[in-house]
Amino acid sequence: MKPQFPVPERVRRALRLIGWNALILFAGLALIGVAGEAYWRLRVPFAEHHHPSTWSPTVGRGYPPNVAVRHTNYLDFWVESRTNALGFLDREPIGIERAAASCHVAMLGDSFVEARQVPIADKFHVRLEELAAQELGHLDVTTSAFGISDIGQVNQLAYYDEFARHFRPALVVLVFVPNDFKNNSPLLQALSRKNDPDGLREVSATRGADGTITLRPPHPGARLAGLPPRRAAYDRIGVSVFERWLYHKYDALAPRTPNSQLITAVDLLSRRSPRYAALLDGFSTARWYTEDTFLVAQDLPASHEDALDFTAFAFDQFRERTERDGAALVILSIHAMRTLGDAGFDRLVALAEQRGIPVIDQYDHMLRQGADWRDAKWAHDSHWNAAGHQWAAEALLEYLKRNQDLCTMRKPPAAPLRPAWLADYESIASGEPAARSVFDVHLRGNAVSYLKSPCSVADVQAPFLLHVFPEDVENLPPHRRRHGFDNLDFHYHGLLALAFGGKCIASRTLPDYPIARIRTGQFTPDDGHAWVTEFAVSAVDDEHSQ
Repeated sequence: MKPQFPVPERVRRALRLIGWNALILFAGLALIGVAGEAYWRLRVPFAEHHHPSTWSPTVGRGYPPNVAVRHTNYLDFWVESRTNALGFLDREPIGIERAAASCHVAMLGDSFVEARQVPIADKFHVRLEELAAQELGHLDVTTSAFGISDIGQVNQLAYYDEFARHFRPALVVLVFVPNDFKNNSPLLQALSRKNDPDGLREVSATRGADGTITLRPPHPGARLAGLPPRRAAYDRIGVSVFERWLYHKYDALAPRTPNSQLITAVDLLSRRSPRYAALLDGFSTARWYTEDTFLVAQDLPASHEDALDFTAFAFDQFRERTERDGAALVILSIHAMRTLGDAGFDRLVALAEQRGIPVIDQYDHMLRQGADWRDAKWAHDSHWNAAGHQWAAEALLEYLKRNQDLCTMRKPPAAPLRPAWLADYESIASGEPAARSVFDVHLRGNAVSYLKSPCSVADVQAPFLLHVFPEDVENLPPHRRRHGFDNLDFHYHGLLALAFGGKCIASRTLPDYPIARIRTGQFTPDDGHAWVTEFAVSAVDDEHSQ
């Protein structure tokens, strides 16, 4: 029998006290958590981001048309907006004839033009239109905005070619932000996203062996080989709004340090080719990670000098395009280009002056108004708040007041603006369709095309079904053989034709193996097939050969 050792009364009292204190502490924390959760759930209009996305083989990343976008940093703003028929966070586009008859100003840029942080009514291009109506009513100023987050001027060329130029703008405004230098470089952009430089999801540029820079089309996206898989985003963990507020509050205050994946990515690319090795020699992940190197350093590393070359290339391309189309070109430098010093702004001005492109300095405008640049942004987010958008609009208005001849003495375009989609539509429509249904389905060469006129947004909201059955199932990828067909389902991307022409056209390249038949149509997850048609490829080929 084990000996009994009585616990002294004072020890028992101490243990009871500790237990009660611990219980009170945990109960207090639980109460704070419940109260905090209740407060934030009552205070905020929504708890999660909603950023629907699509990808186009002509422009790359974007939003689908006519969808709701919800954005918050969990600290300063909760904004819900809706994309227009072109898939941008802007008002519905005005007609081409109306835009061409007015003094139309087209804005191109990244997240500052996309501006998910404010309602559309507060965005700088909308405010410019309102201010111009009050002070420059005789010019009939209209505006449009084409902005997608995390892109530079190289990537924005596609948005000009596919969308902005068809409005016949009198003035094209490139909104330049500190990270644009990085975004224009395929190498720095790839390192930022941990992607392969040859697999960027936007129109990008590449340098050939002779040093020549050329554009290349968007890629569906490729992760840099050798990197470990991404961790799930924090916002996908849990459902507590209060927890997210605490996390983002800490994240906003925590010091920024380079992550291990960035260091690994630098090493992987350095070993890929001598050119990348030379560009990344002496590359400092700590300096680059802050994205301030372009703004504060007097001497840039080779990778950053290379980024300046790509930025210069983008400016050259924009100058050529706007001159061809009879539009003036200007750069709006946001206030953040000068808040850490003038090195980055001076680099921008030097590149622009060499090409005869004026630069509007928002920071200088704000100084002349007696404004503090800190009042132009959110407390926990570097993007413009409503005041920042207002000051940007005022800076642009000043420029228009001084240069009214941009609107009154416009140059005619050097070439007619006949969109490529219209020529494709007319060419394909001249042939006999392989099948007729809600859409006419045409088979031409190694592509299947879908045509409809008149067409509305409602006609293309549902995804397209495209199942390709080969003559020999062994030609299919291994994971598709048990199904007996290739699944090439897709979403519609022909937004320009839809918005401006009232027509819909979509084309998909077919696999290069012999095809027996095609089943196609549209479907919705809830209601099933909206329409389906099926045809034998050999029958279509025989009909075309007669």
